[in-house]
Formats: sequence, C-alpha cells, structure tokens
Amino acid sequence: MRLIIPLLLVLSLLLSLAACGRRETPPPAAWEVLAAMQSVMTRTAQPIPEGLLYRRASSPDNPDYLTEALFTALYGRAAEGLLREDGEGGTAAVGDAALFLSVAPYPCELAVFRCSDTDTVPTVVSLCRGRMDAVLKGFAEGPLAAEATGLVTVEGCFVLLIIAEDPQAVAEGLRGII
Repeated sequence: MRLIIPLLLVLSLLLSLAACGRRETPPPAAWEVLAAMQSVMTRTAQPIPEGLLYRRASSPDNPDYLTEALFTALYGRAAEGLLREDGEGGTAAVGDAALFLSVAPYPCELAVFRCSDTDTVPTVVSLCRGRMDAVLKGFAEGPLAAEATGLVTVEGCFVLLIIAEDPQAVAEGLRGII
C-alpha cells in the first residue's frame, strides 16, 4: 500500500509532463468549416441554392479541386500564387481553402481560407472584400436584382467570406466550431 501512493504520484507527474509537450488540436479543414457554414444556414432558414463546391484538399484530378487558375479568376491577379507552395518545401500562404459558388440567380457564396501565418491574413481579407463587392454589385441591378449582404471576418487562422441573406447569423453560428 505504501508503494502505491508514491507510484501514483510519479505516474501523474509523468503524464502531466507528457501533456505539456503535446500540440494543440489542429484547426479543422477548410471544407469542414464550409460544411458547418452551410449547416448554420439551414438552421437560420436561409435558402441554400444549388451550387458548386471547390476544395483545395481534394485530389488535383477531381472536378471539385480548387485550382490556382480558378482562385485567381475569382479573386483577381493579387490572388495569384497564394495557393502555391514555394517549391523549396515551404508552405503556401493559403494552406487550405474551400468555396461554395451558387448557380442560382441570387447571391449566395461562401469561402473559407486557412492562412499559413498572420502576415497573409490582411491580403486574403482584401481579396475577399473585393470579391464580395463584385458579387454584390453584380446582383444589385437588373431584372434579377436581389438583396443580400456580405461579411468578411477573421476567426483565428481562418478568413471567411459569407454572402447571404443574413451573413452575421452564419458567422455567429460558427462560434466554437473554429
């Protein structure tokens, strides 16, 4: 009995030391955050139209793979190279990304970008604001004019673009997921 108590103390110390060396839980994949955004939209009674999903984590030969060319076409020339690794074993500035593009005649677009470091965040935020402005402007006039708003927000290492009826509700619904 005397031996058990010191043995338990040593064991608990070893376990606590081992826990100190552990890393934090890694952030979720961008496509998981995107799926959560879509789920939040259904709980807020916002329509989720038919659309196309693109993810960087997909295999390059899959049709849903987010290519550098598509990313640059949607977000402008300033986006060029952000998804590309530097060729010397370095990581891409945007380590992971997922997009939902509506094919319906009203604005609904979701984008998730996991930045590799904090230096990249302002660039991605600027790209998302430019994309949001272009999409909302495109739907502001004409016979299919629709009212929607957009939101660009930063949650940890993620930059989120939400174009929907109530983007704030979507962003608030993500609390605790990222």
